[in-house]
Amino acid sequence: MRLKTVFFVAIASFLVLTSCSINPDGPGFSLRTKTNRLVNDWKLTSYLINGVEFVEAVPELKMVIEKDGTYSHYATELVINQLQSQFEHGTWEFNGEKTSMFLLVDGADLPVEYLIRELRANKLVIQYYNKVTNVTYIYTYTTDK
Repeated sequence: MRLKTVFFVAIASFLVLTSCSINPDGPGFSLRTKTNRLVNDWKLTSYLINGVEFVEAVPELKMVIEKDGTYSHYATELVINQLQSQFEHGTWEFNGEKTSMFLLVDGADLPVEYLIRELRANKLVIQYYNKVTNVTYIYTYTTDK
């Protein structure tokens, strides 16, 4: 009888832990908090617009997310043999369920919401849907840290 109880608890625990991933493609279970996984130096490795890859058309793009609730986003590219760069700074926060994050650029009035599709220690996949143009953007970032 005791063996059946242990077996039942083990199976139930396995099913609960493997089926409770909040993010569609994220880990089912993690010992690190979402904030600890999100805070990192990220490099864009894939950029999809409505499912079509555009990473070659995008300059080197990096995003640094800090634990204090700030972020910086910068890109560099070569245009007509001249190096050009863009920089953006602002604040970030999760929604209540921590399934989305909001980025608010310094000086802007409204934040932009990104759905978190996958959040791992070394991979971040976020999605932005533009309701006006009916276009979906999916950004995949990775890190070496």
